[in-house]
Amino acid sequence: MIKRSPFRDRWNIFDLIILSTFFFGLLPLRISSWALSKSVVDNQVLEIAQYLYGFNTMLLTFRAFGHMLETIKGVGTIQIALFHIIREVVVVLVHFIAISLAFSSAITKILVAESSMVKENLNGSEM
Repeated sequence: MIKRSPFRDRWNIFDLIILSTFFFGLLPLRISSWALSKSVVDNQVLEIAQYLYGFNTMLLTFRAFGHMLETIKGVGTIQIALFHIIREVVVVLVHFIAISLAFSSAITKILVAESSMVKENLNGSEM
């Protein structure tokens, strides 16, 4: 009988990250904020706790969404197709950004060269 490690499943690792963020990050910050602070205005500890709340909520949302996708039978193929589409869109966007940067740098160089020629002509005609 092969004994499987619970850390081989990615969802278990995800759950461990969510729980450790809460118990080792959020809970101590909230307790220290409650014990040390009198006001919620200009409270940096509370602000950091709020950022961690947002991060933890994002992870919980991903977990719930992933669990929903695993339970519905026909969603797997749609999910795979969606990830392929997203990958192709990213490739198109990277090409668009590379082409835009190339043309914008060329246009900038031409503009700088033209403006230096115009300034030289203006300075030469004033003398």
